[in-house]
Amino acid sequence: MIETIVGYIVALFIFQPLNVFIHEHGHAFFVKIFGGKVYKIEIGIGDPLFKIGSLQVNKQFFMFGICRGEYNSPDSTLLIEKIKLSLIALGGIIFNLATILLLIVVKMYTSHHHFLDGYFFSFTGVLILSAIIPVTYFTGYKSDGLVLFNTWKNEIDKVY
Repeated sequence: MIETIVGYIVALFIFQPLNVFIHEHGHAFFVKIFGGKVYKIEIGIGDPLFKIGSLQVNKQFFMFGICRGEYNSPDSTLLIEKIKLSLIALGGIIFNLATILLLIVVKMYTSHHHFLDGYFFSFTGVLILSAIIPVTYFTGYKSDGLVLFNTWKNEIDKVY
């Protein structure tokens, strides 16, 4: 019983913000490699709690996040443009999946086993699923899945 309570507390207040941090840096990575600019990465919603460089942690830090940046590439063909925008939209999910795969490899080749592992995998999985479902969140932001869907529907949004 105590392990379960501790697991959920750690998952909510440590793993969730960490997963959002990794996720938003996935978007930023692809924006930057395709020549865009990242202005700010926000973890959480609400008023700012603190800021370090371009990273801002908001008061409700365990929920949501956003990579604020801009990507413009007028020289690409439409297909190449859609592929780049799709990778930007999926960048967070790609980074979250890479984290899971890395941890699986570590678990396979070491004796590392901890009761918190399942909580990390679960919270990462929930984040991935909530990002890929095409919806508009209550914050007004579009999910990665909706951005991806709109990209291929020719409703391209180049501001992230």
